[in-house]
Amino acid sequence: MDALELLDKRRHIVEYSKEIPDKELIEKILWKSWKVTPSKNNFMPYHVNVYGPDQQEARNEIWKLQSWNKKNINDTNIPRIKTTPGVIDNDLTEWNDSGKNPFFNHTKSASYLVVYTQRICQPNKLYEKNIRLGDYFEQMHLSEMETIIRGVSIEVGMFAAHLSAFASEVGLDTSTVLCYPAKVEKWHTVPGVEYPVLLIQSIGKCKISKQDHQKKHQPWDAENDIKPEPETVIRWI
Repeated sequence: MDALELLDKRRHIVEYSKEIPDKELIEKILWKSWKVTPSKNNFMPYHVNVYGPDQQEARNEIWKLQSWNKKNINDTNIPRIKTTPGVIDNDLTEWNDSGKNPFFNHTKSASYLVVYTQRICQPNKLYEKNIRLGDYFEQMHLSEMETIIRGVSIEVGMFAAHLSAFASEVGLDTSTVLCYPAKVEKWHTVPGVEYPVLLIQSIGKCKISKQDHQKKHQPWDAENDIKPEPETVIRWI
């Protein structure tokens, strides 16, 4: 199987099976992802927080945060015109507001859930020397977290992409999600989250994929939920 075939196996998961992959296999995938992911100045200014099978309560709390965030975004940006008590005139917004968005379920059904957060770094010996010579590195300072979040997010994206590929290689599935509260204070119910969250990624064995769910329950959506054509995205200048 070449790289294209491997990477093209990726799919968004609605629900994972109850079969729990061995922890050693997940550790190997994580190590491989660490091994091949580059980082500016070799700092890797993020934590890869892993919530395993014994952390179901934490995964449930993260799912609640996602559902709350989606509802909050809709309530903030979409006018609510009620025609009769308790009835919203737009059933699409009501569907999202119900807290039953099926495309968040992978978060709580996954055997393993990864939450990528920023972190404050310590330099290796090379950069310790550079610091003594007057160099400055934003990755070491709490006050610079917002300044460097764009670059850190790119690095996390590479780590997550590598993890997805290595998982696919051994027959596992992954999904990523960016719908969650940005403010760290909202995460007080989730252990291990001290700094801004950059990405959430679930790992496990697929029970129901998004494509299969749509084909069964929303066939029109399945046919029309497609990427832009490559010429729309890729431009030769």
